[in-house]
Amino acid sequence: MPPFAALLPVSSDSVILPFPGETPPFAREASVGETPHQSEERYRKLILLSPDANFVHVDGLITLVNQAFCRLMGATRPEQLLGRPAIGVAHASSQALVLLRQIQHFANQPVPPTEMTFVRLDGTTVEVEVTAVAVELLGHKEVQVIARDISARQAAVTALRESEERFKFVARAVSDVVWDWNIPANTLWWNDGFLTTFGFAAGEIEPSVESWTGRIHPDDRSRVVASMRQAITGRTETWKEEYRFQRKDGTHAIVQDSGYILRDATGQGVRMVGGMRDLTEHRKMEAQYLRAQRMESIGTLAGGIAHDLNNVLAPIMMSIELLKHDPQLDTRRSRILDIIQQSSQRGANLVRQVLVFARGGLDGQRVAVGLPGLLGELEGIVTSTFPRSVQIVVDLPAGLWPVLGDITQIHQVLLNLAVNARDAMPHGGTLTFTASNRTIDSQYASTSEEAKAGQYVLLRVTDTGVGMPQAVRERIFEPFFTTKERGKGTGIGLATVHTIVKSHGGFLSVESEPGRGTSFLIHLPAVPEAVNVSTNPFPRPEIARGHDELVLVVDDECSIREITQQTLETFGYRVITARDGAEAVALFAKQPHEVALVLADMMMPIMDGEALIHVLRHINPVVRIIAASGLEVAENIAKAAKAGVTDFLPKPYTADILLRRVRAALDHPLASSTTPHATEIPLTR
Repeated sequence: MPPFAALLPVSSDSVILPFPGETPPFAREASVGETPHQSEERYRKLILLSPDANFVHVDGLITLVNQAFCRLMGATRPEQLLGRPAIGVAHASSQALVLLRQIQHFANQPVPPTEMTFVRLDGTTVEVEVTAVAVELLGHKEVQVIARDISARQAAVTALRESEERFKFVARAVSDVVWDWNIPANTLWWNDGFLTTFGFAAGEIEPSVESWTGRIHPDDRSRVVASMRQAITGRTETWKEEYRFQRKDGTHAIVQDSGYILRDATGQGVRMVGGMRDLTEHRKMEAQYLRAQRMESIGTLAGGIAHDLNNVLAPIMMSIELLKHDPQLDTRRSRILDIIQQSSQRGANLVRQVLVFARGGLDGQRVAVGLPGLLGELEGIVTSTFPRSVQIVVDLPAGLWPVLGDITQIHQVLLNLAVNARDAMPHGGTLTFTASNRTIDSQYASTSEEAKAGQYVLLRVTDTGVGMPQAVRERIFEPFFTTKERGKGTGIGLATVHTIVKSHGGFLSVESEPGRGTSFLIHLPAVPEAVNVSTNPFPRPEIARGHDELVLVVDDECSIREITQQTLETFGYRVITARDGAEAVALFAKQPHEVALVLADMMMPIMDGEALIHVLRHINPVVRIIAASGLEVAENIAKAAKAGVTDFLPKPYTADILLRRVRAALDHPLASSTTPHATEIPLTR
């Protein structure tokens, strides 16, 4: 027997691991014409020249090694490994696996390539993948073992596993939603931020693609799913969408969802990692900012429009009252004048409402207002103007606190709510006004964004109308939002209510369901200790007449000059007029002490009202001056007060208001000449 053949016997306790597939070519029978010795030599050379680490063991002892195995084991010479027990190459932790593979082999079970740990000569370890095959040459058996160094692969796997663990650890630590989608397996993982963000408890919702898509708003679902599918099948690496996602309570959050797509060597998407951000509050703040910008623009536009419209309405409203004093006026013409007066007053109120919500509320005179008297006045108006099918109920308790506010603006709030209720009851119903005293403590105030601790009067306005769905309730106070038909609603009535209530330091809410009517709850700051309480927003004293005093009327609008002159002359005054500040100065300079009062518009060309007042004060420091303007804003009132006017008169004004203001100014004592710029009486509207 050749020397090499003597090494081939395999004992019953040796490790025999089959090579996958058939016996390798070098272990098959010798080729035709090849002697056994030649076959053995060829087999030996194949092992020695193999780039993979190879060794052969017989009866459990290593009998042949190649250079690659020497390098793997840290040996400089083959003799350092020859004769050693083959099982000793394996680390103690892998020796049990070696025995298991041997048992599987003897049981004729499939034995796959096996990963295990080898121990080098210097004691260090190396991770290998082992494949073994039993070889028989010249009637002798031996075991050939092929070992591939997989340390780099194992390190990569370990690094990947650690990376996965770090990713999920970080994902659990952040508050935003983080998700990981295995695309081929169609499995989805998300962190606890998903549960927190959308209101779920652990175990209430299973992480799955179906759970995700099922909660996308129906109007957004097809768009979102299609865009993700396109991103995965395309060549992009990222995906981003914004959509509405349903919370546990049924409401929808506005979310921004984005992901990074991992692809395999063929470019197919195999994994997607991303995150969701709840943008609901951010979008609300953006909407508030845009609304503020829009309101600023509207305010600027509304100011210019209001000035022009008020100048148009002023002569109409004064003319009506003059015509009503005609002794020959019959009933039919009186009714026509009433219609014109109501229409012009509605126009004036509409202009005022636009200014109220566009400028965040007008600075009115805050006094203690008694709601019983105010509601009594409103009840009379509503009863006489609303359809008889609408029943009015006013139920107020005794001892109701007065509220602090502008009586005209509070009246506007009540009237707007009443009109809104009437329109919600096209077939009739009941409109109820109730009120109660209420003290709000800090604990309750902390539960509301707008409420503050203090004493309030809670005013409830309830109708039995059609009610509102949630989508309408959420937008009910938006400017220009209306559910009424075109031409039947402006969308500023409830916006005005909201603005006035907030400017008074109050807050309001709405309760409504479709088919169940609507209730508006208004909290207005109360003044329980108030003594002098106003109740009537439209007092009607006797007409104030003049005593032949000379009044200078200055206005660039011809119609206003003429009707103001006619009104004053009709009720006992002498009047001279000027179309601008320069002409007024010339007229006043001729008779500075005969002119008892100057009525001057604040906004005029050439010389505006503020400049005119300074010049007139310089000529006669004690002359009485009433400033008028079609744009009633704090800035104009402040300018007038700084210039030292006696009163401020907002346009449009009626003849009655004009006569009362002129009479009050003339009856007020003259200011001292040493303080010409002091405001002589409080500026009221």
